[in-house]
Amino acid sequence: MATYTPNLNLKKPATTDLVSIADINGNMDIIDTALAGAGGGAEIHSNLSASSWTADSTYAGFGYRCALAITGVTANDVAEVVFNQSEAASGNYASVCETYAGGVYIYSSVNTAITIPTVLIHKG
Repeated sequence: MATYTPNLNLKKPATTDLVSIADINGNMDIIDTALAGAGGGAEIHSNLSASSWTADSTYAGFGYRCALAITGVTANDVAEVVFNQSEAASGNYASVCETYAGGVYIYSSVNTAITIPTVLIHKG
């Protein structure tokens, strides 16, 4: 006989129950709704140009900063910047970024135009 989780009331079939796609889909819908309501979703921004680098001394070893303009971002938001594989492995880009009113700052040791494949914004 099935039991239910205490927080989201997800159906937990007994080990002897047959697998029901309807039960699995129902649980997924509950989880999806709960995450959306809790702010679990992130805004996704793709293919952003990072071409206007300015000299900056915020982080040792990364003498350049680029402002990625993203409408609606605030200083209270949290950003995750995803570089392409070769840029991530190069060591040229700092593993930190900062949000500001209107975008995200990224840091580099080189002044080279690149395209950022993905930036995730978690609203703060």
